[in-house]
Amino acid sequence: MSEAKQLSRRGLLSMAAAGAGTFMIAGTASALAETPSNDKPLRWGIIGTGTRGAYTHIPTLKEVEARGHDLIALCDVVEERLHSAAGKVGHAVQTYSDYQKLLANPDINAVVIAVPNLLHREVLAATVQAGKHVLCEKPAGATPEDATAMGQTAASSKNVVMFGMQYRNGARAKKIGELIAAGEVGKPKYLVQNCSRGDWNLSPEVWRYADPKRGGQLVNWRFAHAASGGTLNEFSCHYLDLLHWYAGGLPTSISCDGGISVYHDGRDTWDRATVTLKYSDDLTAVHTLSMFGPSRADMTVMGDEGSIESVGDAFRVIRRPKPGEKGGNRIRKIETNEPPSHGVDEAVVVLYDDFLNCVQTGKKPDASPARALAASRTCWLAELASDRKAEVKWNEMVASGA
Repeated sequence: MSEAKQLSRRGLLSMAAAGAGTFMIAGTASALAETPSNDKPLRWGIIGTGTRGAYTHIPTLKEVEARGHDLIALCDVVEERLHSAAGKVGHAVQTYSDYQKLLANPDINAVVIAVPNLLHREVLAATVQAGKHVLCEKPAGATPEDATAMGQTAASSKNVVMFGMQYRNGARAKKIGELIAAGEVGKPKYLVQNCSRGDWNLSPEVWRYADPKRGGQLVNWRFAHAASGGTLNEFSCHYLDLLHWYAGGLPTSISCDGGISVYHDGRDTWDRATVTLKYSDDLTAVHTLSMFGPSRADMTVMGDEGSIESVGDAFRVIRRPKPGEKGGNRIRKIETNEPPSHGVDEAVVVLYDDFLNCVQTGKKPDASPARALAASRTCWLAELASDRKAEVKWNEMVASGA
């Protein structure tokens, strides 16, 4: 294994630039021919070319290039991964193994942060300090302290700061939101969201974290709470953000049961959880997660006049008869008119369209820092509730800026 792959958080932080409060990833730039500025409003650099950077953001930037985006630089500490990602772009890009040198490139005015969660805080601070617009992958760091600092950093920026919270942009998610807003099921009272999948990406190319809980053993960073912020934070933050949207606000209290039922391999991140959220107006939501189940994400919204079901391939609205009405339930199949993918996630395309709109008009991002911080806070409060085996209130944690 290369030296770069063995870098721990402590090793990264020990290379902090003097007085800067940020760290430097070791290495030197291996730039191709310099890319001049062009007429595209946004000229992007991607920091982190793992699964998310290489297989989501590169294809999406290619898809939206004609709309005002240009990808001109990539950075990663693993040379093979960096050069593989560069080959996916379709044109020459500058490559760096030191993200500070990417940030120093004056041709770059927007940056994607797609590094492991424990590095989000430091890279975001450096990117904002460099005066760049930034699209930071979720979540809001790996600890509540990270989230607080990232909220403060975002608030201090004069440029656009957006988080990769794209699930609200999905065709089904948007349609559910529209149906709720239109009063199709009356007032929502009970939301049930069942999510399951297999274990994390187990590729040997995944960045390894030197986990102090395991004597410094190098492990998949998602198997270490210190690196990921927990399974809920890494995976369920998207789904909890959807629940907040459908509920029309943030929860007042949270209860949870979570733990490890199958993967007893030394990890300290959960493989299953059941989270119950209480919102105002007598609304309850339940989120379940399994990391050893089939790949699915089902959603049922039950209101005082009917329900919305998005379960597997089925998507329908069921309206109960009103008092005095004849007949039984009225069932209507819902079509979302989801656009073809072209190999990219349309929900992420919408993120980039909104990003450009924010830059050009000064509007606030839909995928705002506040949303990301609130989602992560919900995850950590759920962990606290599970530890206590008791319900916790929303304010039972140091404010995270949400």
